[in-house]
Amino acid sequence: MVTRRHIEVATGLSATLLGVVTAYGSLENGTGWTDFGPSAGYFPFRIGIILTVLGLVIAVKYGLTGRRRAPANLEAQAAGGAVALHEPTGLDERFLEDGALGRIASVFVPTAISAALIPWLGVYLSGALFLVFSMMTLGKVGVVKATVISVATMAVFFVTFEFWFQVPLAKGVVMPLLGIY
Repeated sequence: MVTRRHIEVATGLSATLLGVVTAYGSLENGTGWTDFGPSAGYFPFRIGIILTVLGLVIAVKYGLTGRRRAPANLEAQAAGGAVALHEPTGLDERFLEDGALGRIASVFVPTAISAALIPWLGVYLSGALFLVFSMMTLGKVGVVKATVISVATMAVFFVTFEFWFQVPLAKGVVMPLLGIY
């Protein structure tokens, strides 16, 4: 059973790994001070060290928190109840309840597919397909209503980014074929 404690320790170790990779990668660019100011790796190296230290602190803290044995509760023991092995911290409860992984996947998988389609369909078309699919499956909205809302939303995004901000987003292969570029 995966508990919250496992996830906290894994998160701390992941932050540690990210910090180590960042600090090591910045060594190529120099971590000192030059005649013109800091080298390119000066700040990334320090941030990598901070991430490494904080990640280790998180991993150790949550790995050891609540691990000491609590004094036996005589009343609970006399009543035939369970005696706590450690103080209740909430860290040893199940991380995911039944069905939670399926709900997470129902959002993550379409998002990942939509992101993977951006090089071919562009941001606007893949976003519209994602919205239609999400509204129909998660929101139980009809096809016509989902399509109208998705097209309107992507049209607003298109006008906002392409004309107002003048920041062109990925059009993919399909939109230039349709004459939209």
